[in-house]
Amino acid sequence: MYKIKRFFDCQVPVNLCNFECDYCTVGQWKLVQGKGPDKYTPFKFPVEQMAAAVRPERLGGICAFNLCGNGETFLHPQIMDFIDLLLKQGHFVSIVSNGTVTTAIDHLCSLDEELRSHVFIKFSFHYTELLKKNMLERYFDNVHKAHNAGLSLTVELVASDGNVPYIEDIKKVCMENLGVLCHLTDPRANTTHDIRHLTEMPMEEHLKVWSQFDSALFDYRQATWGQKRDKDFCYGGVWSFNLGLGNGRLKQCYRNSDTVQFIFDNVDEPIHFIPRGHFCSFPHCFNSHVFDCLCGVIPEISSPYYIELRNRVLPDGTEWIKPAYKDIYSHRVCENNTPYTEEEKLYADGVMRLQNNMEPDEAFRTLITDCFNRLAEEKDISIYGDNNAAEWINANLDMKKFAAGDKEKMTIVTNFSDFAQIKPELGRESDAEIISIVDVLSRSR
Repeated sequence: MYKIKRFFDCQVPVNLCNFECDYCTVGQWKLVQGKGPDKYTPFKFPVEQMAAAVRPERLGGICAFNLCGNGETFLHPQIMDFIDLLLKQGHFVSIVSNGTVTTAIDHLCSLDEELRSHVFIKFSFHYTELLKKNMLERYFDNVHKAHNAGLSLTVELVASDGNVPYIEDIKKVCMENLGVLCHLTDPRANTTHDIRHLTEMPMEEHLKVWSQFDSALFDYRQATWGQKRDKDFCYGGVWSFNLGLGNGRLKQCYRNSDTVQFIFDNVDEPIHFIPRGHFCSFPHCFNSHVFDCLCGVIPEISSPYYIELRNRVLPDGTEWIKPAYKDIYSHRVCENNTPYTEEEKLYADGVMRLQNNMEPDEAFRTLITDCFNRLAEEKDISIYGDNNAAEWINANLDMKKFAAGDKEKMTIVTNFSDFAQIKPELGRESDAEIISIVDVLSRSR
């Protein structure tokens, strides 16, 4: 049985696409910004260095990576090289694609059997664009090719208002070419504060219209849409992440302020994980199908396993999801990790409150003081940082007491997202032990 240690939702810096879907998130931002972004951004680091940064030894084990561009993922000129390296390390790699870049799919189908078993393609079914560009035959040829080669896959249609007039045609095409109906995902308005459904229909009508596809993926997203998660302790930043492949920014979730660390710069520096905890900054978990069903980032939430949301059994008895992926999708990432103790949750929440310029509670003040007291038994402690955490510590803790000795030096860096860059710079100036504020609790034990 494969045990997936962590999940990485990776942003591929490509905005280039051969389609022009009306529900495209890139199109939404174009309307706001008044212009389109660059076609793609070359990776800042060599793919070999990027792969070394996410090697299993550094991450704690084999992980699942999902690769998705703002445009067509396979059109980034360096992405296939990165995929190959991930697979050779033993990771599982899913790719979101419109299914028309035949050369990329041919390459994946030609890999060794073991590598192919770790590939999952999310074939986005953009029906009207495929029809307009006369690519339906190519699309389904590539789906069949991937299926016959042993790749896991799913076919997924966006439940957009623009697709409603074509529903009967879409169902007919699916049954003729797949033998089953496609799954559904909902479009969302990324440019609105509430990240609302991108539909002009009343919700009752929207749900009724699309229920005929019997998509467990669609059903679960609807069941959790609009549910705020800030009352629960979320392990995003420890068990699941958003990773920008352009520069190596590792984030707890999708906000830039959620940065954990830049992990491509110094591949030998351990990753200092910190969970989002009780500080979800989104109105709702719009990708709950992944973070609940695959990751279990809030273990207390009851949800179906991811396999139930993605698979279809075909008329010949074969399935979209093949054995290796069926194995990992029948479990959750949380099952392969140890939950935090109440003390660890308290410490993480306190650090995140400081990160978000909020006053931590008295329990955190007591806990971090105890940590500093224990560390000060062997070390003279100093603080390095220019953020709210440094200001709060210097204002609320008696740092003179913790540095009043003739012991080995220790510097605690409060800017944890930049720790991998700060540590070598400080190391050239001092022989002090340098740790991140994230690690103070564990280091003090």
